[in-house]
Amino acid sequence: MDKKDIDQNGKTDLLDVYFFRNLVKNRFFKPAINLILFVFLLIIIYYGLSSHADLRFPGGNPFATIMIWDLWHPLLAFTIILFGRLWCFACPIGAVGDWTQSVFSLKRKYPEKYRNLWIAVILFLFIFAAERHLFMFTRNPPNTAYLLIFFMALAVVMGAVFEKRSFCRYICPIGLVLGVFSMLSAVELRCKSKKTCHDHDVKECVIGNEAGKACPVGEFPQAMERNNYCIMCMECVKSCSKDNIRITPRLPGADIIKSVKTHMDEAYLIHGVIIIFLFVMGMERLEFRNIIINFVRSIAPFDTVIYRDFFVNYWRNMWAVTIFLLITLGAAGLMYLSARLSFPGENTKQKFISLSYAFIPLSLSVYLAENTFRLLKGLFYIAENAGRAVGQTWEFSISFETINHLQIILLLSGFVFTLWAGYLIGRKSPDHEKGLQQSMVAVGIAAVVYLIIGIKILTLPVI
Repeated sequence: MDKKDIDQNGKTDLLDVYFFRNLVKNRFFKPAINLILFVFLLIIIYYGLSSHADLRFPGGNPFATIMIWDLWHPLLAFTIILFGRLWCFACPIGAVGDWTQSVFSLKRKYPEKYRNLWIAVILFLFIFAAERHLFMFTRNPPNTAYLLIFFMALAVVMGAVFEKRSFCRYICPIGLVLGVFSMLSAVELRCKSKKTCHDHDVKECVIGNEAGKACPVGEFPQAMERNNYCIMCMECVKSCSKDNIRITPRLPGADIIKSVKTHMDEAYLIHGVIIIFLFVMGMERLEFRNIIINFVRSIAPFDTVIYRDFFVNYWRNMWAVTIFLLITLGAAGLMYLSARLSFPGENTKQKFISLSYAFIPLSLSVYLAENTFRLLKGLFYIAENAGRAVGQTWEFSISFETINHLQIILLLSGFVFTLWAGYLIGRKSPDHEKGLQQSMVAVGIAAVVYLIIGIKILTLPVI
C-alpha cells in the first residue's frame, strides 16, 4: 500500500485502494448501479403481483418473497458490520426520489417538528407487527409487491415536495435500522483534517458544486461523530476540492463509545428490535405460538362459529399489533426501571437513553438470529435453481437443530458485547468507579432478562 493511502491521522483511506476514489467520483457509476437495481426491483414487483396471494396454495411464485425477505433483508443485516449503510448508496427507492427531484420539486424544508425518527420507528415496528397475520408479507408475494410500491410512491411524493432526501433521512424504516446498527460498522466516512475543513471558506460538501451535490441528508463531515445518518452517497467525496474526505476502517462499535449525541427514538427502537424479534422467533415454536393464540382467543368477545370470521379477520390482527406495542413498551420500560433503580436521584430519562446504546450489539444479534434461517433458505433457493440449470439436484441440507445452535451463539455473542459496551460507556461517567458500577448494574439487569427470555424461546422445540 502506498504512503498516500494513509491519511494524516495514520488511518488507511479505502478511497485510495485500487482506484476506488475515481470509481465513486465517476458521474455514471452510481446512476448505473441505481438503474440496474431499479430494473431488478420492477422485476420483483412484477413477479409479486402476478403470483397467487398465498404461497401455501398452487399458483404461488415465491420469487418476490425470497428475493426480499430471504435474501435482501437478511443480507443487509449480515453485512452491515462490514459495510455500514453502503446499501443506501445503491438503493433504487432512494434513487427514485432523486430522479423525481431532477424533474420537479417544490423543495420545501422538511417540517422542524418532525425532524426525528419516530415515523420510521413506527413504520418499522408496524410492518413486522402486522406481517404474520394482517399482511403476511413473507408468504404473500402480492403484498410484498404492494409494500415496495408504497415506499417507492412515498419516495416520489417526498422528493416532489421536500428538498434533499427527506424520505431517506426521516421516513425510511430500513435506513433507520441500518443507521442504528451502522454504529457497529467497521468503516466510517469522516473528514481527514478538521483544520483543513475549518480553514476552507467554501463548504462544498454543504452547498454542493458542479462535481457533486450538497449532502442530501444534511450531514457535515467536519462535525460528524457517528455513522447513523450518512447514507454513503459519496457526494461529499465528489464535491470536496480539498480531497479531505476519507473512508477508513476502525474497530466495530466505536460510535457507541465515542458518540455524544443520543436520542429517545433510537433508544426505543433498540429495545423494540430485541423484544420483537425474540417474539417472532417464539412464534416459530409451536408451544409458544399456542400460548399466544390461546390467550388471544380466550379474550375474544365472541368465539362462536358465527363470529369465527370476525376473530380471524379482525380480532387476531388487532392483537398482533397491540401485542407488539405492549412488548416494545415493556422492553423500554424494563431498561428505564433498571436505570432508575441503578441511578436513584439522577436524570433517569437521560440514563435510559445513553445506556440503551450499549444494547445495540444484542439488538443486532437477535436481528441476525431471526434472519439466519431466512438467509440460508434464500441462499439454498439460489443454489437449487442454479443446480437445476446445470442438471444437478441441491437440496436444503442444514437441520433446524444446527440453525438453532447458530441462533443461540448469536444471542450469547450479543449479550457479551452488550455487557462490554455497557462497561465502556460506564467508564465515561464523571464519577468513574460509582458510575461504572451503576451502569453495569443497569445494563446487566436488562441484558440478563433478555438473555433468559431468548434462551428459553430458542430451547423450545420448533414443532
